[in-house]
Amino acid sequence: MAIGKELGEYQLKSTGTRYNEDGGGAAVDLDGTATGFGTVLGTLIVRAEPGATGGSASWRGQSFLDNGERSAATGEGTWEDCGTNQWRVRLIVSTTNGQTFATDGVLDLGSRSMNGKLLDWS
Repeated sequence: MAIGKELGEYQLKSTGTRYNEDGGGAAVDLDGTATGFGTVLGTLIVRAEPGATGGSASWRGQSFLDNGERSAATGEGTWEDCGTNQWRVRLIVSTTNGQTFATDGVLDLGSRSMNGKLLDWS
């Protein structure tokens, strides 16, 4: 599988964060918009040992398209430090309407935002 052309972008804001009791990760609730998906609500789960500079990541969410339809999505991938209080997050996402695409974005912990690109995955 190869990453192809850019399909669009997303802009999300954090609405809250929860940490695992064992210190092995966090769940970041996000909402915003994405090209072709309208309003997007979801949770980014990041996992790693305390003090790690990277680890695994997953996404669970739902989009509310402009035409009134809905699409759920799940994704798996990785996160890594990429700057001061920033994590680069890359995922392969599958939706209930049959789409599969890659995402490549930055979670900015200081501004509580996550912005990135949607990319063809074929």
